[in-house]
This record gives sequence, structure tokens and C-alpha cells, in this order.
Amino acid sequence: MIVFYNPEGKILLQDRRGIAKRGEHWGYFGGGIEAGESPKQALVREVEEELGYRLEDFEYLGRLKNTLPDGYTIDRYVFTSHLGEKTERFALKEGRGMKLFSLDEAEKLIMVPGDELIIAKLKGFLKNG
Repeated sequence: MIVFYNPEGKILLQDRRGIAKRGEHWGYFGGGIEAGESPKQALVREVEEELGYRLEDFEYLGRLKNTLPDGYTIDRYVFTSHLGEKTERFALKEGRGMKLFSLDEAEKLIMVPGDELIIAKLKGFLKNG
């Protein structure tokens, strides 16, 4: 999965209502790793599928694993990328829309349990980055 961010430290999230797998309203872009793919290859493929954009510049933030209340485990490789002028070239192909949120705003959204761990990691990254 990838977190796109702007100079003000806002992150771009996908409106997942209608396509949510875990009841979330908002989420990050990206998805599962297919057989034979590396996490980076999966990321590039998923961004192209969801945004019609060929991602080339991104940074690895870390790997986060968490188990949901229903016992399902989510194992995510988290990448970041500065938005720059990318949004002008994004063609949303999945979800209802996308919107920029501050990290404080994102903490209050209905997201997949465990996404708060990513926001906590982002706070350190964006503060130091």
C-alpha cells in the first residue's frame, strides 16, 4: 500500500464506500501481492490499476502486521510518495473518490482496524522527513 502526501503533511485517501472489504469508509491505495510479485512490483501494479498512474518514485516506510477482531491478519508493506503534480495525472478507477486529510483528521475516519498504526508511523516520518 502507498501513502501519498503533500508538503503540508496531508495524506491522500481513497473513498472506499461501496467497495470496502472490512466496513471502512476511507483507506489507502494498494492491495494484495500476487504470486511471483515482490511488494514493490505489487505496489506499482495496484497504483496503475486504481489510479491509472505509472508509479516510479516511492520510499519504503516499513512493514506492519495486525490481526483484526475477526481473526483475519493483515500484513502490509507500506510505501510513501510525495504527491507533487501526480494528482493531475491520476485517473481514479476504483472507489468513489479521493481526498486529502491531515493526520489528525484521518485518525477520526472509519478505516480498517490497524490503520491507526500507519498514521502513527506517518506522524514520525512526516515530522522528520
